[in-house]
Amino acid sequence: MLTCECGDFDLDDSNWGYYIPDDFTNLDYKRRKRCCSCDQFISIGAQCVEFGRVRAARSDIEERIHGDEVKLSSWFMCESCGEIFLNLEAIGYCINLSDDMREELREYWTLTGFKPQKEEL
Repeated sequence: MLTCECGDFDLDDSNWGYYIPDDFTNLDYKRRKRCCSCDQFISIGAQCVEFGRVRAARSDIEERIHGDEVKLSSWFMCESCGEIFLNLEAIGYCINLSDDMREELREYWTLTGFKPQKEEL
């Protein structure tokens, strides 16, 4: 669900956060990855959006090894979902990474009254 209000987010024991990327990247991994939004596979070398994820250190030992933030495995969006995410985020919406970006775009169209001539989603 689209919202303009991003609540304060603290990295505590049960939460993780992510960094919003500036642009697309090519998938440079040995295996394909799934889009966290539409669940489709992203081919190796394909354009995608990579979200670096982190969580707070849960012990003194983790903090000594990793610092305040512990890196988690990245999440990825395919080119189509990533484009929708980056555009909605750029105009001020807060979005859950696991939401279907195609549905988020439809909701945006409903909220703004935009009527696409041909819906390709």
